[in-house]
Amino acid sequence: MTGGNKTRALVLVADGTEEMEAVITIDVLVRAGIEVTIANTNPSESSAESIKCSRGVRIVPDTHLSALPLPTPADPDTSFYYDVLMVPGGGPGAQTMAASTLVHQWVQAHYAKPGVLLAAVCAGPTVLKAAGVAQGAQVTSHPSVRDQLKDYFEYRDDVKGHEIVVKDEKAQLLTSRGPGSTFELALRIVEELKGKDVMESVRAPMMFP
Repeated sequence: MTGGNKTRALVLVADGTEEMEAVITIDVLVRAGIEVTIANTNPSESSAESIKCSRGVRIVPDTHLSALPLPTPADPDTSFYYDVLMVPGGGPGAQTMAASTLVHQWVQAHYAKPGVLLAAVCAGPTVLKAAGVAQGAQVTSHPSVRDQLKDYFEYRDDVKGHEIVVKDEKAQLLTSRGPGSTFELALRIVEELKGKDVMESVRAPMMFP
């Protein structure tokens, strides 16, 4: 919708982001032909610096979030929107994003845009709460942040196996639990954006169970 015929994803990262959740999502989306932009959300605005993930892996983002044009409802140029905005977890990374007014603005803009998908995993839903979006939506998360979310969202504990991704239809929101469920989440994003056939074509060669 947003970049001509291209399907585009924006993945937010910061120091302390869970590397598996970020990289698995990025990899699976790229395999599906989705153009991915990795945006640094650390307070420093240097787009060249790497971010240090929760287990020490370093990722070099494509840009800093502040360097991207923030979409607004009054702007007729819809190319500033992405088809999905993805928030990985990792406690420190999620805390950085939750404290960022700029991240709030990006999440709010995409939440308000019809046809745009939001996705979050692990501690990622705490960022959505901090941005003030999707109150009352069905979500799940890593159990460690359940108590921060259960009074704001309709929280789901009853998820496992292939049903470990929760979709709230009204909010156009996908959530899941942690590193081990990120493949399922990423494949579900592909299915939502590109269809089941494309999802299956990505899933099969990965030998995913």
